[in-house]
Amino acid sequence: MKSLAITGLLIGFCFSDVIAQQPITDTITIKGVEVKTRKIHQKEKSAYPIQSLAAKGIESVAGTSVAEAVKTFSGVTLRDYGGTGGLKTIMVRSLGANHTGVFIDGVAFTDIASGQVDLSKLPLEGLEEVSLELGNASQQCITARAQASASLINLRSKNPDFRNRKTNGNLSLKAGMYGLINPTLSLNQKTGKKSWIGLNLNYLRAESDYPYLVDNGPAGTHRETRSNSDITALSANAVYNFSPSDSSGFQARLRIYESERGLPGAVIFYNPHSSQRLTNKDMSVNLQYRSNKKKISTLSNAGWSRAWLRYVDPDYLGYTSSLDNKYLQQEYYLSQAFSAKTGKHFTASASTDLIVSSFSSNLYNNSNPRRYSLLVSGGLSHRTRTTETSAGLLLSVVGDKKDGDEKMKDFSRISPWANFTVRITDDPALRFRLMYKQIFRLPSFNDLYYHLVGNPSLKPENAGQINSGLLFSKKVMGSTDVNLRIDAFGNRVSNKIIAIPSQNLFVWSMRNIGKVSTQGIELQIETESKINAEMSIGISMNYTYQQALDMTDQNSASYKHQIPYIPYETFSGMYFINYRSFAVNYNLLFNGFRFSAGENVHENLLPGWWISDAGLSWKTETNRITYRIKGEISNLFNREYVVIRSFPMPGRSFALTATLQF
Repeated sequence: MKSLAITGLLIGFCFSDVIAQQPITDTITIKGVEVKTRKIHQKEKSAYPIQSLAAKGIESVAGTSVAEAVKTFSGVTLRDYGGTGGLKTIMVRSLGANHTGVFIDGVAFTDIASGQVDLSKLPLEGLEEVSLELGNASQQCITARAQASASLINLRSKNPDFRNRKTNGNLSLKAGMYGLINPTLSLNQKTGKKSWIGLNLNYLRAESDYPYLVDNGPAGTHRETRSNSDITALSANAVYNFSPSDSSGFQARLRIYESERGLPGAVIFYNPHSSQRLTNKDMSVNLQYRSNKKKISTLSNAGWSRAWLRYVDPDYLGYTSSLDNKYLQQEYYLSQAFSAKTGKHFTASASTDLIVSSFSSNLYNNSNPRRYSLLVSGGLSHRTRTTETSAGLLLSVVGDKKDGDEKMKDFSRISPWANFTVRITDDPALRFRLMYKQIFRLPSFNDLYYHLVGNPSLKPENAGQINSGLLFSKKVMGSTDVNLRIDAFGNRVSNKIIAIPSQNLFVWSMRNIGKVSTQGIELQIETESKINAEMSIGISMNYTYQQALDMTDQNSASYKHQIPYIPYETFSGMYFINYRSFAVNYNLLFNGFRFSAGENVHENLLPGWWISDAGLSWKTETNRITYRIKGEISNLFNREYVVIRSFPMPGRSFALTATLQF
């Protein structure tokens, strides 16, 4: 028995030794396990509407500017005067372009004089994502200026990948009809373990001398060629990035934009002539520091921007032989934002922006208006596993002063906002959301002081937004993601400021039209299916119906009429098929009928239009270099249409892009 016991102990010891060593052997020899899952985008769970295009979607867009991407979003009305260099601004849910803020990597891109950003200045090349957010921004640690906008266009640049080499870049050349040539160059260099520098150059030239059809009424129609629609532009961007840790980073950025373009005039009967010219010379410098700790996040910005503009009209009928206007606008700003987790479920956020803007020209009677803006925002959010609630206030204090005025003209307003979302079910994921926000906007310098159309008696514009919606997402058949979002919205605007082109696309008339009531509904569907290892299919469709009615005066002829240039219906669709190294995309855009003036009569009616774009690309990769060739067709079926009355848009055109990524 004693020997048997000793034998048992030895066997047990050996067995226990084997058991103890086995996990060590397994951890040494076992193969790694890769877990794959789809990252849920913020737009699929946000309490306020978000739309976005990632790199794949941006590549499928036909065009060269951000405007071509943004116009595919629901609720967007694009004002496009035609051609590659034509001025392009947007209205979102019938709110004016001044209500839409444009941010590039968290830095505001502004136009001090008009308040309306010309999206044709912003190239698509080099962007990782383009998004449109309504209401609040998708991040809690944001600038107060971002909170002060009714909607935001956020542009996120591509970050270089230094995992395999210290130098990388991108070289591309796009060429197409009507004299289009668009070479771009991007270079990034690792300067240390925690720092890198980058340079991006984008050159654009186009004649835009496209043919169009002129309707002269009883006299019939005939073909003309668009003239004075050319553009030559250069944009440059230099950046220095230093990240001392994974949770913090400093970035210094310099942006330069210069362009010289023609302003095609309105085509009225037998007079297609135009000779106006526009020259832009813009520069901006921004310093930014981000820190994202476990419980506290901070965002600091400091910057300066300068924009010089020259407008020439040789045919101006005045007391001089021609019109030669020069404008200089400058802006200095400081911004500090932070957010902090104050408990298991609560997060507090606050931000302060100080902005000083100045404007001078030879047309403002040397008044040199200046604007001092203080924006303070604070909010509190509460999050659980199924709900998220947030609310806050924005304080806007703005003062205007002109040379010769003893007193400053002051404005102030407190604007509240609130969001709520609840997850109703987990599978499928079904959420309900509710958003409310008030907006306060002052008239721009041009609105108030421009000597031809400025109106010093303009009142500040106040707007309230409300949105409620359902968000649905589910994975079906194992490899197909389906996302459905439906939103009902309403806007109430008092003292709405309307800018209507008068003599040409540079000279507009400004006026308050009192009250505008907007109601509408948006439907967005996105689905992507991976058929097999070599093939995938994606579909994205957006539909909007909205009424934006003038509710100012019951005795007015335009009472309860749709306000100018807002279509009742818009639709966009993006479809793509990827197979091995090939990708095919087809984009569809529809704008319903609208009116060019406040009275909804037949004489002011602009018919709706459909246009289609298509593209085919081929892409291959080697160890160090990626090659890509893309051919695209804009306005595939050669439709005749106008976005703005008397400003014809281009017909069918072709372009070819060759890209080398190294």
